[in-house]
Amino acid sequence: MWLDKPLSQYISSFKSFCLEAQQTADQLTGILWNGPSACYKQISDAKCFPSSPISKHNMASPPRFAYLDLENSQNQNNTKAKSNNEIPAGASSFMEVLTPTTFSLALESNAGIDCFGNERHALANQAKFFNNQLLSDITLVVVKKKYFCHKLILVKSSDVFERMFSSDWDKSQRKEIELQEDSMCATVFPRFLKFLYSCHVRLNIGNTLSMLILSDKYNVEDLRNVCINFACTCIIPRLQLKDVFHIWFQYATKCYHKNLVQACVQALSEKMDDIMMSVEWEQEWLTIERDQLIEFLKSSELTIKDEYELWEAVLKWLLSTEHPTRAENLRSNVKAVIEHIRFPMMTPDQLCQVENCKVVLEMPDIFQPYLMQAYKYHALPLTSRAMIKEFTSASFLLRNYTDLRWDKRVVIQRYTECQKCAEVSFRFATRASTFPAQTWEWELKLHPKGFSSTCDDFRAVLYSNLILDQPRPVEYLLSLVDREKILHSVSGKKNFSKTRYTTDTEMDKKISLSDLSQPNCPLLIDDNLVLQIVLRPVG
Repeated sequence: MWLDKPLSQYISSFKSFCLEAQQTADQLTGILWNGPSACYKQISDAKCFPSSPISKHNMASPPRFAYLDLENSQNQNNTKAKSNNEIPAGASSFMEVLTPTTFSLALESNAGIDCFGNERHALANQAKFFNNQLLSDITLVVVKKKYFCHKLILVKSSDVFERMFSSDWDKSQRKEIELQEDSMCATVFPRFLKFLYSCHVRLNIGNTLSMLILSDKYNVEDLRNVCINFACTCIIPRLQLKDVFHIWFQYATKCYHKNLVQACVQALSEKMDDIMMSVEWEQEWLTIERDQLIEFLKSSELTIKDEYELWEAVLKWLLSTEHPTRAENLRSNVKAVIEHIRFPMMTPDQLCQVENCKVVLEMPDIFQPYLMQAYKYHALPLTSRAMIKEFTSASFLLRNYTDLRWDKRVVIQRYTECQKCAEVSFRFATRASTFPAQTWEWELKLHPKGFSSTCDDFRAVLYSNLILDQPRPVEYLLSLVDREKILHSVSGKKNFSKTRYTTDTEMDKKISLSDLSQPNCPLLIDDNLVLQIVLRPVG
C-alpha cells in the first residue's frame, strides 16, 4: 500500500485519537486492550473518527504485533523516553501498563515500540540452511561424516563453538574441523546440529540422554533444558528402577542437573526400603558416592519404615569394608552426612540406641548437638514447638514413614488444578495412648481453594473417625513446608468425644488463597502443597 498524505499527518491523527480515547473509557478499553491491530482496524474502518483523513483506502497496512514491550533498548541517554518506556516490576508486558499518554509518547519517542514477527516462521526458514553448502563457512566432521555449517548459527547457541572459532584457538582458521564423539553421540549429532538451526528436536527414550550429553559438552542451554524436562516428565517415571539408578541418576549427579536429580530420587524413593536393605540392591547402596548419598538424605519423598532405619543404612555405608578409603576419611564423611539425618523424627528409645553406637561414642563433639536438639524437641509440648524457630529446619520435616507413628505427611498434588470449594481428604492412623496397644483413626479434610462460594479461606479440619467411648484429649501441630524448612505452623488442643469430634486448625490465619495463587508461589513445591501434622495425647 502507498500513502497519499505526509506521514506526520497520519501520526497527528493517531495522536488525536489516543487523546480523545482518554475521555471515552469504553472505546479505550475496546481499542487498546484488544491490541494495536484492533486500534488500526477501527481507524481504517473510519468508525471512531468519520472526519479523520485516514480511511481504509489509504491507510498503510500495520505491522504484525506479537506483543508490545516498551523496554528502552535504544538511546539510553534519552531519559524522557526511558521514563515513558520502562515496564514496572510485576508487569509482564507493555499492555498491562498502557495509558493513552504513554502510548502516544512512546509512539513518537526515539526508542519506539518493540514489534515482533513470527519467530517460529523465522526459525523454520533458518532451518533450511542446516547441512546446506549455501553460504557455509565451516565443515564439521564426525565419524567421517561431513556437516556443512555456518559459524554464526553455531556460536549463537554455543559458547564452546564460539571459543573454537576464535583466534585464540590454533585451528580456528581451518575450513574443516573434526570433532571426537563416541558412537552414541555421533548417531544423534545431526539432530543436535539441526536444533541449533531450528530450535526444534524430536526426542525419544533412546536419544534423549545422548542429546543431553551433547548439550552439556557444547553448553547449549536451550537444548539442555528441553532434554531435562522431557526426561523428568516422560522417561524417568516409565523406566525400570535399576536403569534410573545406573544411568540417569549417575549422570545427573555427575553433572549436577538439579531437576533431573530430584526426578530420579523421587522415582527411587518409593522403593527406598529395598534399596537400603535388600540383598538385590546391596552393591548399589554401598557403592554410591557421598554426594549421591546426600541427595537421598536431603529428600522428604523417601518411603521408609522410620528414620532409625535410614540411620542404620547410612552407618552401613560409612563402615563398609569394601571401601577402605571411607574408613580413612570417616570423620569428614560423618560430618558431611550427619546433618541430613533427621534425629528429631526418631523416638527417644531410638535416640538412646544411636547414642550407644561405636561411631557416636568416638565422635561426641559431632553428634552431641544433634542429639541434644532431638531430646529437646521431644521434651516440649506441641504448642511450644510451634513457637521455636530452631524447630523449623530440614531436620524437622517428615518423610513418608510407613511405621505407625504420631505424625503424617500429606501432599495436595497439582494445586493450581484444584477446583474452587473442592474438598481433599486424607485418612491416616496413629498410635494410641491406650493399653493394650491399638490405633486411632483420623481424617484431615482440606479446602485448598476456599470452603464455599462466599468463603475464600484455606481451611483444614481434623476429624476423629472413631466413635469414642471415652474423651480423647489431644494436641496438634499442623505445618506447611517446602523442601528445606517449615514455613508456617498452627497448634492447638482438642478434647475429642462422641459429640465433639472435629476441630478447625485455623490454618487460614497463617496462609491465604492470594498467597497460594501468586505466580511461582514459594509455598508450593512443583505445584504441590505439602503439609505435615503431628498429634500427641495430653495428660
